[in-house]
Amino acid sequence: MTDHEMFCDLCDKCEMEFYRLVDCLIKDIQHLETKVVYLRYSLSRFLPESDGKMLRCEIFSDLSGSYYDQSAYQRYVSEYSDGQDPRETAEYCERLMRISSGEESVDL
Repeated sequence: MTDHEMFCDLCDKCEMEFYRLVDCLIKDIQHLETKVVYLRYSLSRFLPESDGKMLRCEIFSDLSGSYYDQSAYQRYVSEYSDGQDPRETAEYCERLMRISSGEESVDL
């Protein structure tokens, strides 16, 4: 094995570890987002009607930033997630919608 082949193998291993780390971080973000949406929905039920309605209208605001402008994130989506941003999948978005309307609960 040449030095070049050895270093390429190391780079590939590091890159895969990078993707796994980003994937874990995205899952943590999604977990926290679902809890925030659930807590906002739950809180809105105990507020005066107008305040509760306003909170439900803004239930998704400021959950987290967009990472798509980051080249590392674009590479993760392209190489590890088959080109689908895990934060924008239909399944995840539908789950957030169910939580935001009280159709699904989240363990706190």
